[in-house]
Amino acid sequence: MITEGVETERPSWIRGKASWSAGHEEVKGLLSELSLTSVCVAAACPRKGECWNEKHVTFMILGDTCTRSCLFCNVKKGTPPVPEASEPSNIARAVDALGIKYAVITSVTRDDLKDNGAGAFVMTVKKIKELSPGTLVELLIPDMGADPVLLERIAFSGAEVIGHNIEMPEKLYRSIRPRADYRRSLRVLELLKGRSKGPLIKSSLMIGLGESGEDIFRTFEDISRTGTDILYIGQYLSPSKEHSPVMKYYAPEEFQALKAKAEKMGFKYVSAGPLVRSSYKAYEAYFALRRK
Repeated sequence: MITEGVETERPSWIRGKASWSAGHEEVKGLLSELSLTSVCVAAACPRKGECWNEKHVTFMILGDTCTRSCLFCNVKKGTPPVPEASEPSNIARAVDALGIKYAVITSVTRDDLKDNGAGAFVMTVKKIKELSPGTLVELLIPDMGADPVLLERIAFSGAEVIGHNIEMPEKLYRSIRPRADYRRSLRVLELLKGRSKGPLIKSSLMIGLGESGEDIFRTFEDISRTGTDILYIGQYLSPSKEHSPVMKYYAPEEFQALKAKAEKMGFKYVSAGPLVRSSYKAYEAYFALRRK
């Protein structure tokens, strides 16, 4: 049952892991040296310490400023600067220096660019593969306006996994994601799946924003119909008082029930838990499916 009202106290199972290990400091130093942005920092991810300790970092391309104003997201909003031409090469250098074998690349939304940033994703994959041929790449992309031509370029970029997050049930879009479109995002997943048989297609959603159980199941069904292979489900955590509040904290056993429900709907791999994020241990899904 969905709890009424706003929950202000985080339960005991919500615990991010702080880290100042050598791995953490190496990642931090390299990002600074190469002027790179990580969504781990920009989105205030609670898994940052744990992941950076293992040198797992999600790179964010096209700057640190988003052209949209979603009320759940901690990424800076406003007018973005011109993208740095050296960014794809610098990310490839960082991947090589850190010995990353599974690289995750995401971006802010860049509605101001003619190609919505598709070219930067393609070039980043190219540069990584040139410098580290054995590295697998996962892309987590914005909706690209659901442009079939742009999505086809990304589908054939050479990335092993391509994700686009649905984020939340449709009924919450108007109040929390006013410049996004739920149906457009479903179309993105559908187009990606239809453009190439190569990459696995992935999506994720956060819960705890005021949705009902029925809303969650309907969202599962909608994503499943697109042919999406991988689904991640995590707890929404409000970055500040200016963001949408948490309406419910789901218990670990509730996440396990949701995982079982999603698996019955046909998803090939489901990860669900309070601190699950779309790029958290992303390699596990890839290898689990490729072993089948």
